[in-house]
Amino acid sequence: MTRLLGLVTHHRTIVTLLLAIIAGLVSVSLGPGMNPGDGLFYDLALATSSQRPGSTDQPVAVIAMDEGSLASPELAPLPRIFFAPLWAKIVDGLATSGVRSIGFDIIFSYSANRFPGLGDGQYDRGFLDTLSRNHEKIVLARSRHTFPAPPYWAAARPSALAFAELVPDIDGVHRRATPALHSPDGKKLQTLAGALLARAHGPPMPDPLLLAPAAPLEAIPTYRMIDVLRCIDADPAAMRQVFGGKIVLIGSNLPEEDRKRTPDRFMTPPQMRPAKVGACNMPRLGASDAASRTVPGVFIHASAVESVLTGNLVHPLPPAARTAAVVVTSILGAVLGFVMRPWYGAIGVAAIAGGCFAVALFSLGHGVWFPVALPAGVAALSTVTAYIVRFLVEERRRRRVQHAFSHYLAPSIVGQLAESDEDLRLGGELREVTVMFADLSGFTSLSGKVAPHALMELTNTYLGYIVTAVEATGGYVDKFIGDAVMAVWGAPVANADHAAAAARAALRSVEAVLRAKREGDARGQLGYSIKIGLNTGPAVVGNVGAPHRYNYTAIGETVNIAARLESVPEDYGCRIVIGPQTAAAIADRFVICELDWIKVKGKREAISVYELLAEKTAADPSDLAYPEHYQMALQRYRAGDFAAAESCWRGEIKHPRTDGTDPSPATIMAARCAELRAEPPVVWDGIFVKTTK
Repeated sequence: MTRLLGLVTHHRTIVTLLLAIIAGLVSVSLGPGMNPGDGLFYDLALATSSQRPGSTDQPVAVIAMDEGSLASPELAPLPRIFFAPLWAKIVDGLATSGVRSIGFDIIFSYSANRFPGLGDGQYDRGFLDTLSRNHEKIVLARSRHTFPAPPYWAAARPSALAFAELVPDIDGVHRRATPALHSPDGKKLQTLAGALLARAHGPPMPDPLLLAPAAPLEAIPTYRMIDVLRCIDADPAAMRQVFGGKIVLIGSNLPEEDRKRTPDRFMTPPQMRPAKVGACNMPRLGASDAASRTVPGVFIHASAVESVLTGNLVHPLPPAARTAAVVVTSILGAVLGFVMRPWYGAIGVAAIAGGCFAVALFSLGHGVWFPVALPAGVAALSTVTAYIVRFLVEERRRRRVQHAFSHYLAPSIVGQLAESDEDLRLGGELREVTVMFADLSGFTSLSGKVAPHALMELTNTYLGYIVTAVEATGGYVDKFIGDAVMAVWGAPVANADHAAAAARAALRSVEAVLRAKREGDARGQLGYSIKIGLNTGPAVVGNVGAPHRYNYTAIGETVNIAARLESVPEDYGCRIVIGPQTAAAIADRFVICELDWIKVKGKREAISVYELLAEKTAADPSDLAYPEHYQMALQRYRAGDFAAAESCWRGEIKHPRTDGTDPSPATIMAARCAELRAEPPVVWDGIFVKTTK
C-alpha cells in the first residue's frame, strides 16, 4: 500500500509540474497584450474600485459641439463649414484664459475660402490668423488619409498636426493610447494626446498608456460650445476660472458621430451638473448617449492626457511576475483536481478566480494591473486536466485494485463499494434470500493421508468448483468455513428468482465435484464428495462486525436452518437437501422428493425436508418416477405401518442418482423401519429428531 501511495503521489507531481510548465509557456507566448477575458475583468475592476494612483485633479476640459449648441439660435442657421469665426473666438478666448494647449478633435478638411462671394475668398481669415498667433498651443487632428485643408495646417504649422486614430484591443474596446503611431516606413507619427502634452510641456506619455479612469470618461469637465461662446462675451474672467491652466480639447459629442467602446462601459453614466460661474451659465454635461454605452472619441484623448498629468498610470504586471502567477494558479488547479471531488474542485476554482480578482482590485490602486482571466482560466484548465488524468490513469488503477479485492470479496460487493459515494456503516436490511451451505465430505480422512500443501491445493480446487457454480448463477460467496462454502442469492444483488438460481448452483456443484472425484479415482488420486443444504426465507443482509472491520453477510433463522440442513444429506444418503420454502418456490421447474419431517438441533418445530434431484428440463423418466414411489412409502411410514413402508422402500424404488451400492434415502429409511418394528415407539408422530448439527 505504501508503494502504491508513493506511485500515485509521484504521478500527480509529474502531471502538476507539466501543467505548470505548459501554463508558463502559454503565458510567455501570449505577450503583453490584453486578451478579451482580461479586458472584461479589467473593465469590471475599474467599475468596482475607484482607487487609483496619482492625484484627483482635473487638468483637462472638453468643449463639446453638442446637439444643444447646434440647435441654439446663434448656430442653427450656420452649416459647420462656416464655423471658422466661432472657432477663432473660442481659441482667442481660451488663449486669453491661460490654457496650456488646445486640441481640435475635428478635421477641418474643407475651408470656406473656397466658396466665392464669401468675404472675397477670405471668410476663414480670422480663424487662420488665430491659428497662426497661437500655433505654439494649437494641435489640429488628422488621420492617415485625411488632412486639414491646406490653409489650416499652413497657418497652424505642420508640427501642429497630430493623428486622431485610436487602436482598439482585440475585443473592440479602446483601453490604450500611445504618444505616437508607427508608419510602415518606421517613422513615429505623434498622436493628438502626445502632441497636446508636448505643447503643454507636460510629463512624457508612456507607450502604450493603459487607460484606468476612476470615473466615466464623460465625467471629465465638459462644456457646451454655445455656453463657452456666450461666456466669452459675458464674463471673460469666468473663462479663466473654468479653463485656466488646463489642456482643452474641442470635439463632437453627437450621438451619431465617432462613438467608441471604452473601459468605463460598466460604470454608471454621469449626469449633467448645472453650474454658474460669474456671469456665465456653464453647466457640466453628462453622458451624451447613456443607452449606447459608448463615448465620443475626444474623451479617449482627453482621458489619456488626464492620466499623464495626474499620475494615474497603471502598468500591466511584468511578464515574469505574470508567468509566476500563472504557474502558481496552474499548480493550485491541478492540486484541486487531484485531491477534491468535482463540485469542491469547481468551488475551489471559483475561489482562485475570486482571489485573483481581489488581488487585481488591490494592485489597481497601486498602479499595477494583475491579469485575472489567464491565471483563473489556467487554474480551471489544470483542474479539468487533472480530473481527466484521474479518470484515464487513476481509474485504471482503481479497477486494478477492485479486481484484486474481488478475490477476497464478491465482485458485486466490490463494484458497489467502488461506485457508491455513501460511507460504509454497520447495519442491514431484511430481504427474502436463499442460503446455501456446501461442505466437502471427507476432509478429516484426507488430512491424515495427504501432505498439508497438497491438501490445501486439492481443497482449493474443489472449492473452486462450488464458487464457479455460485457466481455463474448470480450468487454471492459469503465466506469459506474451512472446507465449506456459504453462499447467498438475492443479496447483495437483488434476484426475484433466487431459489431457482440457488438450486441450479447446487446441482452444478454436485455434478462438478463428483465428476472430479470420479476422474481422480480413475487415476488413483484422492478426492472429495459433497453435501449441500439450501433454505429460503427472510434474512437480515448487510454489514456486521466491529467499527473498523466489516463483513457483508446474512443472518437470521433462515441462515441457521440452512446451516443445519447442510449435514442432513449424510443422514439420508443423498447430496442436496432443501427446506420447505425453497421446495415450494422451485417445485414447478425442478424434480424434488420430500424426504421426511425432521427437527434440526436447536429447533422445536419440525420442518419438511426435500431432496433436490434435477431440473425438469434435464430429467429422465427415472428421475420423474422416483418421487412418486418414495411418497407412497413415506405415507405408510408416517401412518405407522413400518412393515409396509419397509417393503415398499426395499422394493421397486431405485434412486436415480446411485448405482445401488451406495446408501440412498430409500435404503436408509427401510433400515429405520426395521428398527422401529423391532422397538415400536410409545408415541409416533413421524418426526425424525436430529441430535447433531
